[in-house]
Amino acid sequence: MSISISITNLLQHLLFVFLVVIAPIWDYSYTSRLKRNPSPAGKLRVYKTLCSWLWTSAVIAVLVVGWRPLFTINPAPAEIPWLQIAWVRSVIVALLVLFAAVLFLPFAIVAWKKLTHRPRKYGSAEALKSLSYFFPATWTERRWWAFLCLTAGICEEILFRGFLLHYLHVFPWGLNLTLALLVAAVIFGLNHLYGGVGGVIGSTVAGLLLGLLFLLTGSLLLPMILHAALDLRMLVILRPPDTAAAPA
Repeated sequence: MSISISITNLLQHLLFVFLVVIAPIWDYSYTSRLKRNPSPAGKLRVYKTLCSWLWTSAVIAVLVVGWRPLFTINPAPAEIPWLQIAWVRSVIVALLVLFAAVLFLPFAIVAWKKLTHRPRKYGSAEALKSLSYFFPATWTERRWWAFLCLTAGICEEILFRGFLLHYLHVFPWGLNLTLALLVAAVIFGLNHLYGGVGGVIGSTVAGLLLGLLFLLTGSLLLPMILHAALDLRMLVILRPPDTAAAPA
């Protein structure tokens, strides 16, 4: 029994080191290479590799910690007292509602323009040209991007909200829940180095909001849905390939 517990603990430590050190370095390395030599094949290779390590890591996290401790959280009021203050809670809820509205706005705009038969201008896509080496362009890339978004929504929430909060707050660090929430958000941000400093800051803020949603709802379900929507909206923001051409 002690050997089994030791192996489980070791795997948790290794997974933590992977998320904090190896994954961000790998992220910076592969995106730098892709940016220098962008190609459809290279982009697909990145998507597939991301899906592979995310699913592998998430499965390991579930096996060593358990599904329930990762997917649910029920902190005592004393563990995070500021969240019990009425006006603070109201402000956080308002921020989360605004966050969700911003995420789903592109989908609503596209749906409205289709219903009213209005042309789309793809104006917001112009601001993302600097990341064109990473974002999907062909139909094949868009299909893989959709799968990657669903993978990120599920697996990154398991890893960066469920696992990291458990590892930092429960075992073995025992940090207070507020500090654990902040540290987990920063680690999440560092795993998005492809977006540069702005991308890291934006991902850190998103990670913090998703962590707060996890604490408020007690479940990873809504964070998973919002996370997937956050990434999937690129498919409606970016101009698709010529619809007259056959999908790749």
